[in-house]
Amino acid sequence: MAEEMMEEVPVIVIEDEEGNEVYYHEETSLEYDGKKFSILVRYAEDENGEEAIPEDAETIIARVDMEDGEPLYVAPTDEEFEAVLREYERMFNEE
Repeated sequence: MAEEMMEEVPVIVIEDEEGNEVYYHEETSLEYDGKKFSILVRYAEDENGEEAIPEDAETIIARVDMEDGEPLYVAPTDEEFEAVLREYERMFNEE
């Protein structure tokens, strides 16, 4: 019997407004105005209590700044958000 290889997906932890940890994975990243932005999709638990990504999962855009050599995911400005969203939609519609 062949073993299935499961790809490890890095988990990004972002704190919400209430201080709760919310788990995301990076769907894709792109650059705008010399800065990196990530499209992050929220993880959820499936019926077995395992991490899963539902089709209607919450998706956010985060700017990736570097702090002490580590990525720091922060909210983009309104201008950055709109520009990155347009670029992401253009990429998505090309597929």
